[in-house]
Amino acid sequence: MSRALDAVRPEIRKLRAYTFAPVPQGLRAKLDFNEASADVAPARKAEVLARVAARRWALYPEFGAPRLREALAAASGRSPDEVVPGNGSGEVILAAMSVLAGCGGTLLLAPPVFSLYYQMAALVGARVAEVPLAGPAFALDEDAFLAAVAREARPVPLLCSPNNPTGGTVPLAFVRRLAAVAPVVLLDQAYVDFAGEEDDARILLDELDNLVVFRTLSKAYGIAGLRVGYALARTPLAREVAKAVLPFSVDVGAEETALALLADRAGVAARTGEVARERERVAAALRALGARVAPSRANFLFFVPPGGDAPALFRGLRERGVLVRELVFPASSATPSAIRVTIGTPEENDAFLRAFEEVL
Repeated sequence: MSRALDAVRPEIRKLRAYTFAPVPQGLRAKLDFNEASADVAPARKAEVLARVAARRWALYPEFGAPRLREALAAASGRSPDEVVPGNGSGEVILAAMSVLAGCGGTLLLAPPVFSLYYQMAALVGARVAEVPLAGPAFALDEDAFLAAVAREARPVPLLCSPNNPTGGTVPLAFVRRLAAVAPVVLLDQAYVDFAGEEDDARILLDELDNLVVFRTLSKAYGIAGLRVGYALARTPLAREVAKAVLPFSVDVGAEETALALLADRAGVAARTGEVARERERVAAALRALGARVAPSRANFLFFVPPGGDAPALFRGLRERGVLVRELVFPASSATPSAIRVTIGTPEENDAFLRAFEEVL
């Protein structure tokens, strides 16, 4: 082993890198990464590209992205001082973890949950404690979660609502209870545009000064390829989180695209409504085929196939040009393996269901 590798922190050496299989030839439906079902319209792309071309590329973006912060604040009903933009929501989540849980804090998670949280925790030097989701609906065990907060010396709860990969939501009433006992609460709401207003935690920011809400334009707004995310928190907390975000992290192309799309709220609402309708159609079809499907408020479904052999289904779908996400959990888990499928266009969803029947 080289001296350079000896210098790598042991907890990082133990990490498994975040990887995925390459896209196969003969692709019929790419439904593995919860991306938007429709791309940005060509006319809107042309409009944005003209704006980007008019910018001076030799200069850094305006420091602090004031225009973007103002647009995100207006869309969220908040003050620009309460907005922390970043290069995708992953950057601002990592920043918040670093500021609030780094160097020995405890990140409290409710698995199954987004696997990247574990890597982020290792990077910032936080330990992880878990309270698994319970029952066939993968619901949060609220009392157990609160008890875990009470046990830890530096607890930082991080919940995902709607949860990736299961699709369930955390009641806002519980977020209030949690904020009353935890020093700070982190809530990842990357998929909340596909849920309803009753699940949107932004309304809690007026009453909770220890809540950080994460949002993204990757999903409902359809610009995962351009990387725009943001955190919302009361001004004093937002300023602290912003200290860990790299300057100029949102480039001019991403900024101009975000500004254009944030002005089209009606279009976003129409697209998310279509996704919700397709989600219920696909869920009903999967249940009719014998799958155990978890209730979802996101743009994806989490299910266990008939017979429980998710790896075999994953391989069979891939052979037929349909990509989904295979999820493997510890053998001790009540659900050792499952599938997460993104809700795509009606045509993609039909291709997935036909391939599913063929594999069965």
